[in-house]
Amino acid sequence: MRIVIGVGNPFRSDDAAGLEVARRLSNVTAYESSLGGFELMDLWQGAEEVVIVDAMHSKSAPGTIRVYNPLEQPLPAATFASSHAIGVAETIEMARRLDRLPASLSVYGIEAENLTSGTDVSPAVAAAVDRVVEELDHA
Repeated sequence: MRIVIGVGNPFRSDDAAGLEVARRLSNVTAYESSLGGFELMDLWQGAEEVVIVDAMHSKSAPGTIRVYNPLEQPLPAATFASSHAIGVAETIEMARRLDRLPASLSVYGIEAENLTSGTDVSPAVAAAVDRVVEELDHA
């Protein structure tokens, strides 16, 4: 079974990118997580293929999409610095140590422009959300 987990904070503007993707998917099982950490591991328990979508901050152009395979190489933790209790990169490394990683795992990072308080994503991030939804809904 393939699942998508959108991660983010709905009150920090572009940090909601992953949540927006999860809300809009119609052809795949999707979950939202604002907590990260053990909640992510619980959500992916039993899934064969897991896709996580989260905002990132890598100094790329806003709306840039990067796809990582953390089973091959650890995520750059600073890129996914989190507003969650435990971020995506830290959760994956914790799951690796606990032998709780799914067989297939990919992480889509959407470059944020604005991480201040607010509930609207920036236009560049909204366009990236559209592209990720299209790709994941038709994969």
